[in-house]
Amino acid sequence: MVTHDPRRVLETLRDHLTHPEANIAFLLGAGTSCAVRIPVVVQEGAGDSDGGSPAEVPKTRSLIPNVAELTKLCVKEIRRLDPQGEEPKFGRAYEAIEVEIRPTNRPTNIEDILSCVRRKLQAIGSGDTLSGLSSAELQELERTIRRTIAAQVNPDSSSFPEKLPHEDFVRWIARMPRANPVEIFTTNYDVLLETALEAERVPAFDGFVGCNRPFFSHDSLSRPESAPGAAWTRLWKVHGSINWRLDTVRGRSRVVRTDPHDEGEMILPSHHKYDESRKQPYSALLDRLTRVLDRDDTLIFVCGYSFSDDHINAIIFDALEAKRRPHLVALQFADPEEDSVLADRAARFLNMMVLGPRTAHIGGRAGRWRLDEVYGAGQIEAAFRLDPPDEDERVTGEGTLLLGDFACFAAFLGALTRPA
Repeated sequence: MVTHDPRRVLETLRDHLTHPEANIAFLLGAGTSCAVRIPVVVQEGAGDSDGGSPAEVPKTRSLIPNVAELTKLCVKEIRRLDPQGEEPKFGRAYEAIEVEIRPTNRPTNIEDILSCVRRKLQAIGSGDTLSGLSSAELQELERTIRRTIAAQVNPDSSSFPEKLPHEDFVRWIARMPRANPVEIFTTNYDVLLETALEAERVPAFDGFVGCNRPFFSHDSLSRPESAPGAAWTRLWKVHGSINWRLDTVRGRSRVVRTDPHDEGEMILPSHHKYDESRKQPYSALLDRLTRVLDRDDTLIFVCGYSFSDDHINAIIFDALEAKRRPHLVALQFADPEEDSVLADRAARFLNMMVLGPRTAHIGGRAGRWRLDEVYGAGQIEAAFRLDPPDEDERVTGEGTLLLGDFACFAAFLGALTRPA
């Protein structure tokens, strides 16, 4: 059976991440925000035998819900649009849309639904109905979805933990000498990365320019002379953000950056947009991802991303297939299924590594994690947890790679900035 030695892989990653000439980029998905945990108290049992209070069991939850939980919350709000006792028009419309667009390889999520609703808004005519809803009702459905999403990904800052895992990630950016700027692409709408960058006083550029109401500048992404130098980290929010708004200046629409808000008007999970002002950031940011991957020496780390966005996937896989030099390291919270797109591409592309908790795809070969030498395993325990001895008290060397959890990956990066 093929096995991969986690110690060798971790040493290779350290070498790349500490090389001052490296061209490093990141693609961060929803899992990086879900990695932020906050405590909750759960009451256990009805009480003590002597009539005392129930015991409190400490647990944690994600500060920002994952896509599946976000979908459930949005569906709940959609069903609330139907007055009690009346025909569940909005609930039935949601069910019809869900059936209409259901993906073949994964559950439908609320971003799929929002994209479909927006397409219907573009297509519907005056007096028509689609999925049983009029144009005004589709607009209400769209507004409910985006406001629910925005409210959930915009928690009050008082609920933040004392330290975000993003701060370790940002500290690595700040303290590593480098000749090229770090480029971060994220599909998240929240402002956790921005919060961490500012907490660590790391200068960052996100494509917006100006002093009063910074506006999105397409030129700043396509022309190097229009952007800050290598000391500035690039933050590209591919699917929009809760601190973006549409603004009209002298009769022309443009996207501006403001304080975070719950309107969600610039939540952009799809390439189908209402108008050019919304389409421009999305298209420009995807073009930027294409240009970054077009560099021969790019190394892109993927974390918290499930490879469910077909447009981003196409850019990544096309680049890996066209050139051998760009490399991708996909850190996965769960091992990919054998018949998944990710496993298929990892078997085809030698410049793609997929590192799951129990298995890895490296050099086109899938195999389990196993240390070649168990001696000194404590040196890597922060990134790799060794299995306990088996029934015969033998240490097999197998274990779990922890880097698919963004909090562990951020801690791994943070450790690179500390003296050995």
